[in-house]
Amino acid sequence: MALKKAKETVSEAKLPRRLYLMRHGKAEKSKTEDRDVFRPLMKRGRKDVKKIRNLMIDRQVRPDLILCSPAVRTMETLIKLKKAFATTEVVFIDALYMADADDILRILRRTAPDKREVLVIGHNPGLQEFLPMVCDWNPAGEELYAHRIADGFPTSALACLDIPEPWQKLGNTPVRLKEFIYSSDL
Repeated sequence: MALKKAKETVSEAKLPRRLYLMRHGKAEKSKTEDRDVFRPLMKRGRKDVKKIRNLMIDRQVRPDLILCSPAVRTMETLIKLKKAFATTEVVFIDALYMADADDILRILRRTAPDKREVLVIGHNPGLQEFLPMVCDWNPAGEELYAHRIADGFPTSALACLDIPEPWQKLGNTPVRLKEFIYSSDL
């Protein structure tokens, strides 16, 4: 029995992973910095998140795990998206609130090996710093997405990355940016 489990673990490690990064929807402005975590989505933000949710449904995106910042705007984004995948495990991670690229990398490296598709719902500037830090630029895709990455990571945008190695090795080997979709594209 132990031998069979070890073989399954080895074969699991060889399977590719997919990472979805999403920035929360457009949120109301904060009057004071200490209230930032409580900013709710604006009407436009809810509408844009719904567009991304519909895209995810059309493309049959089914994450095994959702990692979400505990800020109000990310939780509201999650609620709008969750209709697409009601049974997916959700973990709220305090460290995702205003995480930088290195924080996001550390969080993802702790992901269980059996999780094949992971969705992170977070914030800038961390997401916009993380994307070029881990991505491998191929000449064909560079023209398509380089200008977008240079422009930042707008609200309700969704990046899709193919990861060939286990989560624990993320950042050691470049990953492929498969798509970077703005809600305004839809």
